[in-house]
Amino acid sequence: MSAFLGPIHYWMFSKIRRVIEREQLLYASAARTCGDLAEELRVQVWQTYGSPLPDKDLGEMIDQANIHGWLQKQVNIAETREAAFIRELIDACGDAGHDLAAAAFAEHGAACGCEARQQGKYDASRADSIYKALNDYFLNGMPCDQADMVTESSPQKVVWEAAVCLQEPNWKRAGVSAKLMKELYQAWLQGFAQAMNPACQYRQTADTLQGDPVNRHEFVIA
Repeated sequence: MSAFLGPIHYWMFSKIRRVIEREQLLYASAARTCGDLAEELRVQVWQTYGSPLPDKDLGEMIDQANIHGWLQKQVNIAETREAAFIRELIDACGDAGHDLAAAAFAEHGAACGCEARQQGKYDASRADSIYKALNDYFLNGMPCDQADMVTESSPQKVVWEAAVCLQEPNWKRAGVSAKLMKELYQAWLQGFAQAMNPACQYRQTADTLQGDPVNRHEFVIA
């Protein structure tokens, strides 16, 4: 590990990798369904936004003179490229493209939830511990953004709020509606919660797109 890199940088990098992993899962699903069209769409997107980061150690790639800036750039690229591929897929395939994206997000969320549960470091019987696990898997800006505020936390229920959606500028850059992407992210979050504990339900109870002052989310264990 570089002397300039600490656990928080690798933690952020692992969450960026999760977005890349999800994008690749969606591509693989699209390729099985759409054949060569999926590759054509991926090539178009990569020509605009670049290919995903290679499978190398962070220390071999990061700009050590601008660690924060490099990580922020990779967040933006990964989220924008994924959204752009979803846009191309839905433009080309309509409802089938939408269904592929929704299934891929749910599948990836569930895979991450299963991995988190199997690690044994989180208590999957507690909503507050599931939320802690979420923060180790779900990319939601840089640590300094402090986008989410937990307003209720107990073994049975966690409620968190944010006045802004940090991904939305990247979705806008990709030309995708925030409504669609929020629907996909909700599928991911539900998949994650259910995989960690089938009794845990995810809900979004307020949304700035609907005129609410905040985006409010809940994990509830029935």
